[in-house]
Amino acid sequence: MTSTRPLARPALRPILALDVDGVLNPANPARAAALGYQPHRYDGPDPDGRHAVGTVWLHPDHGPWLRELAEHAQPLWCTSWNHLAAQWIAPRLGLPTTWPHVPVHAGGVRFGHQRKLSALYTWAARRPLAVLDDEFGGKDPTTADQRTADRAPTLLHPVDPYHGLCRADVDTVLTWLRQL
Repeated sequence: MTSTRPLARPALRPILALDVDGVLNPANPARAAALGYQPHRYDGPDPDGRHAVGTVWLHPDHGPWLRELAEHAQPLWCTSWNHLAAQWIAPRLGLPTTWPHVPVHAGGVRFGHQRKLSALYTWAARRPLAVLDDEFGGKDPTTADQRTADRAPTLLHPVDPYHGLCRADVDTVLTWLRQL
């Protein structure tokens, strides 16, 4: 879901925005083990400070893949996990805990737009932006195309929430980043 318009080489390092649930933590726990995901028990505060307990399924390949993407773009957490993505998810994938996050309160689509994208676009300003998320609204491609036309190249790459991040998703983003 991106414009095919030729782009000028960006002056600023691109951003790679990452969601957690549905991207790194698949939506179908019953299939997660068969796909190579490993369970991790979470017992701590949720992003609002309330106590939460649950199982998060993470795939060991995701850490190396995300480090590879980080060679070409600045990783940024864009998830309702907020700071907990860097604090709790990152170490379990062998990722740095220093990747920033865009504060978001809720995802989901409203009025045709993924609610997280507004805060993300504000944070990214004019920088090229690739987004790995499992949910986009019907109007989001138009907004991404407009950003691209305004010289802020934008790739919205949907990840299948029942499978989670795959190597093909990473390769698509890498190809896009190399074409900037």
